[in-house]
Amino acid sequence: MKKEPWRIVVGIFAIAFIVYMWVKKDIMTTYATMPQEQVIPLIATTIAVSFFKVVVVTGGILLIKWVISKINKK
Repeated sequence: MKKEPWRIVVGIFAIAFIVYMWVKKDIMTTYATMPQEQVIPLIATTIAVSFFKVVVVTGGILLIKWVISKINKK
């Protein structure tokens, strides 16, 4: 199965965005200074929020692609 180029671009953009946010917020330093019992809920929350951001960005890109395809059909 051949992947469409836009899917690869969206995937790379989403991964890059997550890494950028983690680096920007210096997540690893935050985790290192916290008590162990607080780290797991924070990691779970961070992953959930990051996943939500990926879904929103991907949805926005797919919506733009859909609108462009509708305009090009006319």
